[in-house]
Amino acid sequence: MVDRGGFVESTSASVSTHSVDIYAACARAALDHVPMTPRSANDKEYFPQDWLIDRFEEAGIPFVQQGRNGYPDFWAGGTSRPPIEGFEVKSLAFANGRPARRDFDCNSTIPSGRKLDRDVFLAFFLYTGGGASPRPVHSLSIAHVDLVNSDYAVADAHANVAIHRFGSYGDGFIRNRKMYVFPHPLSIDPGGLGRFRLIVPVEWGVEDERLVRVGQLQRDVASDYVESYTVELLRHGEVEANRSPYADAGTRRVFEVFELRR
Repeated sequence: MVDRGGFVESTSASVSTHSVDIYAACARAALDHVPMTPRSANDKEYFPQDWLIDRFEEAGIPFVQQGRNGYPDFWAGGTSRPPIEGFEVKSLAFANGRPARRDFDCNSTIPSGRKLDRDVFLAFFLYTGGGASPRPVHSLSIAHVDLVNSDYAVADAHANVAIHRFGSYGDGFIRNRKMYVFPHPLSIDPGGLGRFRLIVPVEWGVEDERLVRVGQLQRDVASDYVESYTVELLRHGEVEANRSPYADAGTRRVFEVFELRR
């Protein structure tokens, strides 16, 4: 372990990562009941990002926040604190004993565990409360996005396109921005409900005295993928999907699940 000005950096992992430091800062804040504070009663996006920014600063990790349509939301690390890793932020309300949904939306961008040849994590929150009031963190999962999708090729090939000369006068166009929907980490790891967890690939060999290993998750690569699809506008939006087999179909990915040692 190396002490760097008020926070502790793990040196024992076989893969260098900021995720342990960021997770530890998040878990401590959640355990200390530090709430997320909305900017207004209508804030549906910024309050979990603001909360995570405070944790970056507590951990002493430099970061760059991207624009609204950038993926991921943050790049953390840099030349002074390598490596550079991405952090995408998503949140849902927890009410009536369950999360608002079992999945989350990705507007125009396919999530994956690598972007620009850098690892990406999903910082996923469940919160209680609403309106302009502070919102306590009910559940937290800092998960490598490979848990959700590890098809980097299709994610990198994603493009938003426009189809022009549309409509009766030919001066309209279709803005083909797609919405992607994936199960969130707590649907994959239901035991994490009400907990604060870190999920990383098992091959990373993460070991840190701040962490307690509480289990493993397994994900099997599907038999095929959607290579393309066609939407018939004049036939009530009928869709035909063309599929191709995955070269690594059936391959099992294993992830280790950690919690903060208390």
